[in-house]
Amino acid sequence: MHRSLFFLPLLAAATGCATPPETASASRTGDSCFWASQVRGFSDAGRNRALVRVGARDMWELTVSPGCPGIDWAMRIGIRARGGERICTGRPAELLVPNASGRGMQRCLVTNVRRLSPEEAAAARGQTPDR
Repeated sequence: MHRSLFFLPLLAAATGCATPPETASASRTGDSCFWASQVRGFSDAGRNRALVRVGARDMWELTVSPGCPGIDWAMRIGIRARGGERICTGRPAELLVPNASGRGMQRCLVTNVRRLSPEEAAAARGQTPDR
């Protein structure tokens, strides 16, 4: 199931609205960060994990702290960097999941950020890797 990502005005201000030109090339050369504004969708990846699609091909796995509400039922989420402007491996981030009532949201600490290999990303999309 494909879901979209929502951004609150506060999130856009906190993470920056524009993506600098060097970001696209940096992501191709092994930079282990992305901007929240680059996220194009997400899916549930099992207990305490979510996959976010960044740009056209990249996928990242976010591990959240135990006790976060089920991402599997969420139709939208938000993500915010903590301690910087980009979401990076080794830096904390927050996943924002709307409450079931539709009022307010639950903040979940992202404990691990990992870029999937091209093969893992293709498998997550249900495709064979591009060669």
